[in-house]
Amino acid sequence: MNALQECVKRLAIQDLLARYTLCVDNHDANGWASLFTENGRFENGTLMIKGREKLHQYLIVHSQLGTRHITSSPLYEVSSDGMSAVGKATTVVIGATRAGYRVVMAGQYDDELVKIGSNWLFLRRSAEAFGLPEDPDFSLLNADPESANLIKCLLDAWQRLGEPINH
Repeated sequence: MNALQECVKRLAIQDLLARYTLCVDNHDANGWASLFTENGRFENGTLMIKGREKLHQYLIVHSQLGTRHITSSPLYEVSSDGMSAVGKATTVVIGATRAGYRVVMAGQYDDELVKIGSNWLFLRRSAEAFGLPEDPDFSLLNADPESANLIKCLLDAWQRLGEPINH
C-alpha cells in the first residue's frame, strides 16, 4: 500500500468515526447499527452488546438521553493488506438537563475495524470511561447524582442487552 492509498483509507476511517457520532447524536438507530459488522460488538467493562439487532435496540434507548458526543484525537493503524485497522480515539459525552449541559463521561474508544467491500465497519468498539488518576477504579459515571439519573436507562440497557465478554 503506497502513501496515497494509506491516506485514502485513513480518510475513510475518519468518515466512519464521523458517521458513528452523527448517527448517535441524531438518533439514527438503523444507521448506527449498520456501522458495525453483522456480529459487531460494542463493549464496556465486562459486557458487550453483540449483533446489529441488539445494537439497534441499545441506540433506541440511548436516543432518550439527549446527549452529544465529541470524539477527538483519532489514531488508527491500517494493516499492510489494507483490510483491517486498529486504533483509539478520545470521547466526551455531554448531556442536556434542565440545569444545563453536563459532562456525562470522558473516556476512550478502542476499536478494531474491518473493510468489507468499500466500507469500513466496526468489528469491535470498546468504550472505557476515564477514572480518577489517584483512584482509577472509582466510577465517575455515578458520582454526580444528576448525571447518574440521566444515564440510568442506558446502564439498565447494558444489563438487559449485554452479555459477558469472552476473552
